[in-house]
Amino acid sequence: MYLHISQDGKVSGSESQSPNSLLLLKSVKPGHTVIQGQTSSLFLCVDRAGHLRGQSHYSEDECTFRELLLADGYTRFLSSHYGFPVSLASRRSTDLHSLPFTRFLPLRNALTSVSASATPPDDLRNIDVDSDDLFGMGLNSMISPHFSAEK
Repeated sequence: MYLHISQDGKVSGSESQSPNSLLLLKSVKPGHTVIQGQTSSLFLCVDRAGHLRGQSHYSEDECTFRELLLADGYTRFLSSHYGFPVSLASRRSTDLHSLPFTRFLPLRNALTSVSASATPPDDLRNIDVDSDDLFGMGLNSMISPHFSAEK
């Protein structure tokens, strides 16, 4: 499933990729990530009840996730403040021990009509590949290196 952040802030999952499923990830400190919808420009956030939503302003408590890289290559995101996992499963699920749809893989944009960016933003054009900050995480940018890579 693809995680979607729509213009109205609704977060959902779908079996197909869409412009609302293009996400930009940025490390804000070691092991902690901010996720933003490229089309909606909304930040992925979680409230104290564990409900996901997109919002226009960044809140460190609600919009920062601990990124856990799993041995099988997947990633799990947990709310840094509340501890809830980012999950596309219904909160009405009766099985409390099951956490389906909580593991994620970064994927390249496969939509032909939507491009992550034909040319990299000004602050990513001259990245020094010999630097200690190869992916530009120290730059003030919300562009994921994965989405700005050439095909």
